[in-house]
Order: sequence, then C-alpha cells, then structure tokens
Amino acid sequence: MVERKGKTMSDFDVIVIGGGPAGSYAALTAAVNGCRVALFEEHGTIGWPRHDPGWLMESDFAESVVNAVDGVVPWSRVKKYKVCRAESGDVIEESAVGGYQVRRDLLEKEIAARAAMAGAVIYLKTRVTGLVRKGGKVESVESNSDVIPRAGCRLIICADGIRSASGGLAVVEGLCRVGETHPGVSYLLSNADVHGGVIEHFLSTDPTLNNRTFFAHHDGQTYFSGMSDSSFRELKGRQDNAVSRKIKNAYPVEASGFGRSRTGKYGKYFDKIVKDNILFVGDASGGAGNVHGMIQGKIAGIVASAAIKENDASEKRLSEYQGSVFKTLGRVPFCWFSAREDFGSFDQWFREFAEITRGIRATELCRNVD
Repeated sequence: MVERKGKTMSDFDVIVIGGGPAGSYAALTAAVNGCRVALFEEHGTIGWPRHDPGWLMESDFAESVVNAVDGVVPWSRVKKYKVCRAESGDVIEESAVGGYQVRRDLLEKEIAARAAMAGAVIYLKTRVTGLVRKGGKVESVESNSDVIPRAGCRLIICADGIRSASGGLAVVEGLCRVGETHPGVSYLLSNADVHGGVIEHFLSTDPTLNNRTFFAHHDGQTYFSGMSDSSFRELKGRQDNAVSRKIKNAYPVEASGFGRSRTGKYGKYFDKIVKDNILFVGDASGGAGNVHGMIQGKIAGIVASAAIKENDASEKRLSEYQGSVFKTLGRVPFCWFSAREDFGSFDQWFREFAEITRGIRATELCRNVD
C-alpha cells in the first residue's frame, strides 16, 4: 500500500470491475498468468443477484467447466432442448445438443474463490465511481469504499454487466448510447410440471408468453423468468396455454429481480470493445450468455497478462482481444431471442457455437483443483 494525495492507494497490474461470470473468469485467468489482480464487486455477494438460470451452451468450454467444479457446484446434463408453441404446447423443434444446467450463483463464487487462490484480491461492496486518466490512459480507479477508495492499475477489464449500457462504463466511455432498461424477475419454482434434463422454450405472438422458458434442474424444479410478480400471478391463473398449465401448481422458493438494458440487438457486440487501456467483457461489451462471457474473460485475461509482461498496455496491443472475440464469439453470438431467425433453428445455433469454440477449455479452473 502506498499513499498518494492523502488517500490510501494500492497498485495492481489489472483491475477487474464486476464479479459476474465474465469478470470472475477474467480475474482468474489474469491471476493464473502472474498478474497482480484486484476484483471489485459492488454487491455484498459474488453471484447475487442471480440474473439467469445457469444454462451453459454445449461446448468444450462448458464441458470442462462442469468437470472442473464437479462435486462442488451442482450441475446436470441437458438431454433435450425443446422449442414449443406456447398456446398448444406442440413441439416446433427439438435438439439433443442441450448443454448443461448449473447453479450459476455457486459457479461464480467458485470461480472467484479460485481466482483468490491464484492471488487475486477481492473487494466486495466496492463500486467504481470514477476513472482517473493520465496521458490518455486510466492510471487509477476511485470507488465508494472506505477500505480502498482509490487503486492504481496498468489496465482495466470492465465487466460491469447489464447496467453498463444503461449508464455504466460502456455509456460513459462512449461505446454505446444509453439503452432502455427492462425489469424482470427470475424465479426458482417448485412443483412445476417439468422434467430434469429438459429445457422447454415457448414461442408466441403474445408477448406475455413469448420466450417463456423452463430451465429444469430436476423433476418439478425449474428456473423461470417473468416481467413482474403480478404478471406471474396472472399467467399462473390462465388456462388457455401450455405455459400456464405448467405453473398451475408451482410456487416460487426464490425470486431475484433483474434488469436488462440493450442499445441494439440482443447479444450483438459493440463495434468497439477496447478503449485506451480498458477491455470490455460480457454484457459490458454488448454480448450476452454465461459461456460467451467466460470465454471472453479468458481471452481478455490472456491478452492482458501478455501485455503486462511486454510492458505494452496500449490500445493497439490490447486490440488483439477484440480481434479474437470478433473472429470467434462474434460469429456465433448469444442470440437467444433470435436464434431461429439468425441460424434457422436453435439446433443449428448450438452446433455452430460448439464448432466455432472447439478446443477452448476452462484450463484455468483445472489448475486450481487439488
């Protein structure tokens, strides 16, 4: 610790802003590769609030993640991904390339814990309030924390999540315009008419029913999202559609509010995801998806650690990260709301994603297993 201008300040190679899947994995990768890393998370718990159901798309990366955390984080194989008509329940398409279901909140905690084991320092309840620049580069960040009100760094990996495009760093740094925020509630339901190993995705012209999805972890228990508690109750009371019939006798045992902010097409990366000495990952880059975000974090951590070793944190050097993302994930983004429009079917989307990411594995997680 050093003193600068009357404020306590710590110096790091890399500061990661945000402890979601992308940020936590970026911190892990940079730490494993020898960087002095700090992870700043504004909430009091890594993995909460829970924004999604923990579905990991089929890929070598997802398989290596569940193998690395087996016995620590609950997971199950998705044997079938069904796309159905919401009103009738009729199957539109079906895929056996389903991926995995994990407890996302526990997965993020485990990734962050292994980042700490690799040397990363984690600060909870620490929200970055400003970036301090010198010569066009960020040299330190300011936070709301009395523990570490200011910290120096050589580069930043920004993973401030879904809020980034609604007033967070993606907006502040000019990567996108301010996006509209859409609130929602994610439930863990018990006693629903669902079966383990099956994801059921419903489509409809009725916005209340469209894209309602059951991410079942086991028989009777599933993650399910809605627009609000009142809309959930109204939907539960209806009997004119398959979605309502599935939740007729179900009750929430967990409810987590979330917001979704978008400035363009869901899951489409911003035209620029590197600025000065800042790398933007996950939702902060315009992308979406657990596996997509973790792979971005891996790429960002690798590029960041190489740049630190070469003593070159210039935008030109860091743009290797942007090029790698656009050549891989950018070709098969997380387009959950438009997969059939973009790829013809969910099955084709799954297969193209698995192929484009073939060989990318969560080796950093494996290194931290005894």
